[in-house]
Amino acid sequence: MRPDWDVWALQIALAVAERADCTRRKVGAVLLDKHNRVVSTGYNGYPSGSKGCLEGGCPRGKLTYEELPAYTEYSNCHALHAEENAALHAEPDRRRGGTMYITDKPCDNCMRLLKGLQLKRVVWPDGQEDL
Repeated sequence: MRPDWDVWALQIALAVAERADCTRRKVGAVLLDKHNRVVSTGYNGYPSGSKGCLEGGCPRGKLTYEELPAYTEYSNCHALHAEENAALHAEPDRRRGGTMYITDKPCDNCMRLLKGLQLKRVVWPDGQEDL
């Protein structure tokens, strides 16, 4: 059976997440234009040319979950989120009216960014939001 656009794009986002440069969490994103064509992808990780999490460059990534539970204290993290990376690599004219698919619900900062990109929708595995 042929998957619908949401299922298909979320599967791509899951594949993109495998490239994430984070020892604590892997997140992937894919941006489709209004015609459901892939515009860009992104995953969480340090900016290009920087010593990333997997190379020991992230102070937060060196901590265990007992020392720092998941989803808390992101001030030590200097990585770009998957949504940010996908936005950075998207042509402005192609992203307007598009949909961002993410492997996890976006944080408040990323949701604000996504609204500023003039997207139509944001979709994650257990939810979505019209913008």
